[in-house]
Amino acid sequence: MAEHQGSRWLKPAALFVFALSGTAGLIYQSIWSQYLGLYLGHAAYAQSLVLAIFMGGMALGAWWASRRSLQWRNLLRAYAVVELVIGIAAALFHPIYLAATGFAYDSAFPAMPGGWAVQAFKWTSGALLILPQAVLLGTTFPLMSNGLMRRLRKEDGAILGGLYFTNSLGAAIGALVATFILLPAVGLPGAMRFGAVLNLVVAIAAWLLARSPEEVPAAAAPTAALHGRGGITRLLLVAAFITGATSFVYEIGWVRMLSLAFGSTVHAFELMLAAFIGGLAFGGLWIRKRIDGYAQPIRIGGFVQIGMGLAALASLVLYDRSFDWVAWFMKALSRSDGGYALYNIVTATVSMVLMAPAAFFAGMTLPLFTFALLRGGGGEASVGRIYAANTVGAIVGVLATVHFLIPILGLKLAMCASAAGDLVLGLVLLRRASTATTRTDGTYLGALVASGLALAVALVAARFDPDAMAGGVYRSGIRTISEQGFKVLFYRDGKTASVATRASRGGLVTISTNGKVDAGISMAPDGKPSADEITMVMAGVLPLLYNPHPRTAGVIGFGSGLTTHTLLGDPRLERVDTIEIEPAMVEGAKVFGKFVERAYTDPRSHIHIEDAKTYFATNRSRYDIVVAEPSNPWVSGVASLFSKEFYEFVPRHLQPGGIFVQWIQLYEINDELVASVAHALSSSFHDYRIYLSYDTDMLIVARADGPLGDLHPEALADAGLKGLVERVDIASVDDIEVHRLGDRRSLEPLFDALSGRTTSDFHPTLSLEAPKTRFVGLAAYAIAGLPKADLPYRAAIAGLSLPPADRITDNPSYAFTGTVHRAARLASTLRTGHIGQGNADAEAIASALVLRDAVGSCDGDEKLDGRTIDAIVHVAGRTIPYMDTAAARELWNTPEWIHCTSQTKPVRAVLDIVAALARADWPVVQRDATALLGEKGEYLSVTSKDWLLRAAMLAAIAGGDYAAVAAIDEGVGRDMAGNGVTLAHRGYMLALADRRAAGEAPPRTQDASVH
Repeated sequence: MAEHQGSRWLKPAALFVFALSGTAGLIYQSIWSQYLGLYLGHAAYAQSLVLAIFMGGMALGAWWASRRSLQWRNLLRAYAVVELVIGIAAALFHPIYLAATGFAYDSAFPAMPGGWAVQAFKWTSGALLILPQAVLLGTTFPLMSNGLMRRLRKEDGAILGGLYFTNSLGAAIGALVATFILLPAVGLPGAMRFGAVLNLVVAIAAWLLARSPEEVPAAAAPTAALHGRGGITRLLLVAAFITGATSFVYEIGWVRMLSLAFGSTVHAFELMLAAFIGGLAFGGLWIRKRIDGYAQPIRIGGFVQIGMGLAALASLVLYDRSFDWVAWFMKALSRSDGGYALYNIVTATVSMVLMAPAAFFAGMTLPLFTFALLRGGGGEASVGRIYAANTVGAIVGVLATVHFLIPILGLKLAMCASAAGDLVLGLVLLRRASTATTRTDGTYLGALVASGLALAVALVAARFDPDAMAGGVYRSGIRTISEQGFKVLFYRDGKTASVATRASRGGLVTISTNGKVDAGISMAPDGKPSADEITMVMAGVLPLLYNPHPRTAGVIGFGSGLTTHTLLGDPRLERVDTIEIEPAMVEGAKVFGKFVERAYTDPRSHIHIEDAKTYFATNRSRYDIVVAEPSNPWVSGVASLFSKEFYEFVPRHLQPGGIFVQWIQLYEINDELVASVAHALSSSFHDYRIYLSYDTDMLIVARADGPLGDLHPEALADAGLKGLVERVDIASVDDIEVHRLGDRRSLEPLFDALSGRTTSDFHPTLSLEAPKTRFVGLAAYAIAGLPKADLPYRAAIAGLSLPPADRITDNPSYAFTGTVHRAARLASTLRTGHIGQGNADAEAIASALVLRDAVGSCDGDEKLDGRTIDAIVHVAGRTIPYMDTAAARELWNTPEWIHCTSQTKPVRAVLDIVAALARADWPVVQRDATALLGEKGEYLSVTSKDWLLRAAMLAAIAGGDYAAVAAIDEGVGRDMAGNGVTLAHRGYMLALADRRAAGEAPPRTQDASVH
């Protein structure tokens, strides 16, 4: 029968089913990359392994299916069974993953000698987690395509092209659905289950399509065409292998290249992947309607391979322009949610411009080579053999690119080498297919010349300028680092990232990965430190102060090497292990020279190129100190070092009484995400204290097995540390404790008010949402704003009192210390009327001068009470939180600057409230502020009302009247406006009052406690 009954709907139905199968397959690939990134330690390694095993498994499956297909009478029914099994495996993947990785960390790694054995086990076990499903996925194309060709018995080429198109299109959709819809909604386990449901739907539909039997063809006898002309079969298999390899060299190379322009985010990666697969899909669509009319498919394949190579070379030249495009869009797009959506569209568009042309040609190769082998009499086995060769090539391409081509040749030469492979393959195919035997083929010669010229032009014209590639245009909107005032000192394309070290004209030297600066040290002759240095030094110093007897330390992330260098300044430490996954990072940091030399030269220092979790588990390492300084969590793969699962892992590698320090930035993120990290850490650590090293850098000092004790300041006097701490102005306990924000008891209610979520490896909200907060330019304003607040939250809630201003160094890297000194100068202006030197708070000075006239001399107009009260609130908010108790009392309770008593009643009432706040008379503040707000006087501005409301709530907490906090907020504050920060602080106080009311004791007052 020439055409099977019902073929009108059979073909479109099968194409639709196969599109759904492609969607499920790429959901799995995307989610597997997330899972294995957690296990292997870096997204780049995970992506390469998943690609290799995904393609390798499919090769094995395709080969097996091609060998067995003639033994099966109903291939569509076999296809349905395979899809069902794939779905069942997907539904079981999460518990299997947990069991396998738990066994690896708890039993396998500790039992191994380390080195190659651990690496072999990790990569092999990771591969085995996904190999069975990959093998089954590999059988689907041969089963579906041969099953359709048996039933339709015509237009074999159109069937192959149509299936390739629909499956690839579904795959592109799957990549986007996985990242932009499923992961935010249901996490990794839920995404796998959704894929399983799709497979179940596909299995049912395919079973219904397969109700009638198929006509099983006879085994194909090899024809002369297959044996003639030098072995066309062997040539086609080699061609499939090469095009598979080069395609994936391109994919990985483009992803690495575009990450330098758009940033290494999970969103960017999936958009690039979708662009690549979309190009493959439309190549299959284009060839689908033409392939059956080709008399010489091998010759067409030659032109396609040359087109693929030329398009890849063109993309290298165009790539240099991508930095200009990104710079323009960064300036044109608004920093908003809508702007970020447009930014993702720009990312997808530029990815398509660069990737789609070559991918379009790549999408034609598999159908062409398969069709050529079928036409030569290869039979059903042709499909599986070509598919297998192509996917084996893909494996080689993936592994060679990640581990050899990019690290040895760099991105540009790796891509050029791959393009050269395509051009040579195309020329060989043209030569073999040529019918000219006695004369030179002009087409071949033209293609040879064009290929050589294109390769030469690309090598010269594609600059791959480190000045642009190291610039981080996706953050700054500035194309090159020279335009930012920097020059490149070091640049290398490593296995996982491109690392650059650059220097400014002023002497600031920074090290970056994929354009994102990870650390900076000032090497200028004036000796003034950079803002980053205080964070890196404090990350090393704080655990030394909290652990009285440290002997061993582990540092996660090398960065500049300054934290490791700082730790090694303490002679008590016998060993410091620094674990860094990218070798180029360690090489690039050598530029910092003497500033980090102990990290390289001290015999106690040991640098390990490995994933931290694997290293710790393998060596059964237990440390007195562990410091985690990863990159920012918006970088793909980094969020796993801020997750609940990571914080469950760390305590197993701490000695009794061990101290853990976690860095997290408060810039390019929001309060909700930072709070979700704090919740994750809280689940595994008994106690923690939080310090702001820089205005927007936060350090969490934590202990898992008990409360943190007092500081042990002896270490500050050690010769190895003295110069470092003096350089960054933390040479005394007072200077260190002024950075302290609070402890677990005082700050956990703030985190409860800010977020109800806990960041997790399997529900990766941090890695999904942080890229948007980076683009929008948000910050954790409520957390970072606590030390800058206009009320004494630190003193009233955390029990942290300030020493006199003359005991605190004015640290240019930490604005709070400057505010303390400005508060002292402002108080002097209020007392004397003279504006001192260095007082930059012009608005506060103006308010102080208003107060001297309107309040101090009673020269104010009653009609201007609102202005006077605003001035009182403003000056009180700029002094009381930043002064020691004695100084605040002197300024507001025995004020030399007030020479009269005839102020109006509202002004007098506010003065009394401020005086009570200055002397910490909490019941008076609560009573009088609540009463004044209850009068609803028109003289109170929105700002003053907000301040008085928060003062009353804070006083109720400090005075132990927790039930009154909610009553005050609901009573006088119900319809009261406030900004985002003050509203967050109100929520903080409500949450804290609830906890205290439930029986949690308030903290004791702490005056920079030391042992």
